Amino acid sequence: MQGRSPMQFTRSLDVIARPDVLVVGAGCAGTVAAISAARAGASTLVVERGGFAGGYITGVVGASLDGFVDLRSGLPVVGGVVFDLARAAAHTSATGELASTRFRFNAEVGQSLANLDRHVIHFDIERFKLEADRLMQESGAQLLYHSVVADVIRQGDRATGVVVANKGGLGIIQPRAIVDASGDADVAAFAGAPYDQDLDAQQPMSLHFRVGGFDATPEVRAHCSALLKQAVADGRLKLYGGPWMAPYAERDYYFNATRFAGNGTDPNDLSSAEIQGRKDARLMFDLFKEHIPAFKDAYFVTSGPVVGVRETRRIRGDRVLTAHDIQNAVAYDDAVSLGAWWLDRHPVDSSGYHEHVITRPYDIAYGTLTPQGLSNVWVAGRCHSAESAALASSRVTVTCMGMGQAAGTAAAISAASGVGSRELDITQLQQRLLADGAIIGHRADDVRAVGDTMRPEELPSAAASH
Repeated sequence: MQGRSPMQFTRSLDVIARPDVLVVGAGCAGTVAAISAARAGASTLVVERGGFAGGYITGVVGASLDGFVDLRSGLPVVGGVVFDLARAAAHTSATGELASTRFRFNAEVGQSLANLDRHVIHFDIERFKLEADRLMQESGAQLLYHSVVADVIRQGDRATGVVVANKGGLGIIQPRAIVDASGDADVAAFAGAPYDQDLDAQQPMSLHFRVGGFDATPEVRAHCSALLKQAVADGRLKLYGGPWMAPYAERDYYFNATRFAGNGTDPNDLSSAEIQGRKDARLMFDLFKEHIPAFKDAYFVTSGPVVGVRETRRIRGDRVLTAHDIQNAVAYDDAVSLGAWWLDRHPVDSSGYHEHVITRPYDIAYGTLTPQGLSNVWVAGRCHSAESAALASSRVTVTCMGMGQAAGTAAAISAASGVGSRELDITQLQQRLLADGAIIGHRADDVRAVGDTMRPEELPSAAASH
């Protein structure tokens, strides 16, 4: 392929929409942001690159509600719209109120062995697609699938136009407020906001795959792990993670096992990750089928649909979440959600299982959602303002959903009142979030207090996370 060279491109584009709030990306964070903004009264438009909502849950195939509970007590730490999605689209053994129910922190075959007295919960992936559409549309949000952000028009400290590309061509959306839930901070970056990206150390990408026709047990999992370790030693496999396997349906499990070190904002690396991921997934299945009796009647269901990206751009916000904040549960007066997942950093240079460090539920500050230099843009999800070490915890499914509820609500308030992100009344935002079921303030204190009283022998160990 020849090197790049500049070429002038100029054309007039139609303005195709003028919503109060534009949500870019309908993944974990964006789906919740869109529902929250629309419920708060804002005319809301969602643009999503795929043909369905859910991001990691549906596009990568990851049904576990990572970040949903206090790892210690099993009590939920993120509520609001998350509860609506869980009631509509999750399989669970729980029958009572979600807020007072104790859940296992994961449905994965090995990890679910911790706290067997607690309830299991995981998303029905196909049901999630349907219910996300329904909840967004019932809230009043308009959905525009198969659409990607190509550029941003900036005037002063405002992003005044977002260029979108889809089958209709190029068009401009002119919103009053924007929630960037792209995962990669595309809007913020294209608008010139500062960000950080550790190209040599960011966590690797993984392409999930599904296998049906077998029963997964911890013993089978251990046998899979030994085979993959030998495949690396034999030079047949370069890198792998886990393996972790979690239920998709009866005798049907999805595997998180492939690992590719690369830059998820580089289209060449992204393409290579999916190509190599498919090769590695098939190799792994063939090894399991050949050497493990439990796989005698197993069959390869599917890979993907898309590679999972753990870390790329992280905006520089008005606050930065640090590993110190997480490990010391630093309190913030502008807290708008909670994080609670392990410090779970996937290495780029080694295979197998890795260290997990337990966390006490910690504050996600409003300032980590506001990009420096922009007054009408909020981010939500793994591109929020955080150290790379801290993102090892805050990047996960339900933590991103909590950020989405905060960002969507803030954007709606801003659009209605005409104030920028830094003039917005944080107390008003927090009161609205509480009214909508968020677990912050006194509710967060109550949840943390339960875990704080538990004895060390009652807590899940790092080994349980493996």
